Amino acid sequence: MVRPTVILSLALAVSGCGHSTPFQSGDTRSNQPFSGGSPRRVTYNLGEDRAPAWLPDESGFVYSFERTDRPDHDRCLAWLPPDGGRIVRTMCDRIPAADDSTDRWTEPAVNASGDMVFVALSSQIGDVAPRGGAVVLSAPGGAAPDRVLEAVPYLGPDGAFRQVAQLRWLGSDVLVYLAQRVGYVAPCRGCELDTVRTGVELATLDRSLPTPAPVVLPGTQNASSVAAGETADVIYYTLSGDSRVFRRVLSSGADSVVHDFGTVGIARDVQVVGRRLVAVVGGDVRFAYDSVLGYLVQRDGGGVLRLVDLSSGADVALSGGTQLFHRPALSPSGTRLVVEAVVGRSADLWEFDLP
Repeated sequence: MVRPTVILSLALAVSGCGHSTPFQSGDTRSNQPFSGGSPRRVTYNLGEDRAPAWLPDESGFVYSFERTDRPDHDRCLAWLPPDGGRIVRTMCDRIPAADDSTDRWTEPAVNASGDMVFVALSSQIGDVAPRGGAVVLSAPGGAAPDRVLEAVPYLGPDGAFRQVAQLRWLGSDVLVYLAQRVGYVAPCRGCELDTVRTGVELATLDRSLPTPAPVVLPGTQNASSVAAGETADVIYYTLSGDSRVFRRVLSSGADSVVHDFGTVGIARDVQVVGRRLVAVVGGDVRFAYDSVLGYLVQRDGGGVLRLVDLSSGADVALSGGTQLFHRPALSPSGTRLVVEAVVGRSADLWEFDLP
């Protein structure tokens, strides 16, 4: 496991980088989206676009994109206007010594003060598994990470390694996230290894402490997603193989079920703003014991977007047909939704205007 001092030596020599935008076509001199309507495609990268997160003032969103213009296929962070259009800022690893490695920056989250956290992973080119990484903090307006909060992977209480996903701010200092177990299996003899990520539990990380350390939230075994609630004392979450969405008051530990999708299917990727809840439900998902990996795994190839009014319980599908989705990001006003649209093993970002 790579310790924070090692990660700092690799991560702190980076800066924001400017390069050609990842769009395949369109007028990149315009800040307007390339297409109108709802839903609309807002990224045209030949590689993967993932993990969108809104800025607190809804002036845009940040996401992780794959650089196909480089042999190392680094992943950088990019900022787009709220309705899509031209990338207004990027942040990449530009250390010359890192040209022989693949550096992945993903899972961004920005708080009301402009502080951003994200996960930085590094591997040799062509490797399936990262060799080290960290949850890092970048100060407002910063062009580079300036503090390591936790090295990843880290050892969980059961002795298995954890990776970090779905970082969410709870106020100005505390983060909640989904701790994942990551395995690598070949679907057939001679086939390329698949990366299998499954939620293990929820945990918090307090950046105000001199040495932040993960704190597991009890009763969240097999968690599959997490969202910040209406106050810093509230979270929403889902469990693998379960159709329900739970609300927890952190100070008391009290849980309640806010919605059950029932026979519609397994719920995950929850987001809540006000009385509006969005989740990915059903689709290509299954939760079962994996005899090769030796533990329970939720394999998720994407599902249907569903919108719930928590006041009335009304539940409608935002998407239909065969298109499947991952990782919706609901804007602070609850009127926009950016989401990963699954395209084979890749993903592009699409945006919905919500009624």
